[in-house]
Amino acid sequence: MRVERFAKPGSAKWLRFSSLGIMRAFLAILAILVIANPARCADADSKQLDEEFLRGYMAGEYDLIGRKVDSTVTYTAHVTLRDEGGVLQVLRTIEGKTDKCAARFDTVAGADRIPVLRMHFRFDGKEYDATYRWQSDPDNYPRFAGYVYLTGTKSPGLEALFPIHQ
Repeated sequence: MRVERFAKPGSAKWLRFSSLGIMRAFLAILAILVIANPARCADADSKQLDEEFLRGYMAGEYDLIGRKVDSTVTYTAHVTLRDEGGVLQVLRTIEGKTDKCAARFDTVAGADRIPVLRMHFRFDGKEYDATYRWQSDPDNYPRFAGYVYLTGTKSPGLEALFPIHQ
């Protein structure tokens, strides 16, 4: 007696096995989506910024290299970041003038929640806003790069902060 291993395409047996396979694949994909979505949401919630750690990590002295807003004029400066009572305080000394402001942590890009550091400060009698991204350099010190804006800015200023190793 001969035993058939596979059903012939087009037969009722083949259609039954075929639709059962499609149904199993559909249920497997559905199960993955149901499990993965809450995991993704939980992961996003766990990515809250640890501001206390970041304030300690970022505290220090920095050399600043910048380009003025709506200009090609460049400048250098000195920046000090300090954690004072749970607030990241900033001292910016540019062209012999010192301004003190507070930095705050924020996120941008909607659902991507990219972490940034924001500052609002005065320079040359004008109010500026700055937004910086940070990353670790090869020695695990923070580096910052960002844009500086004035109201009505056509071309934002640029700033990069490099840690001073002591």
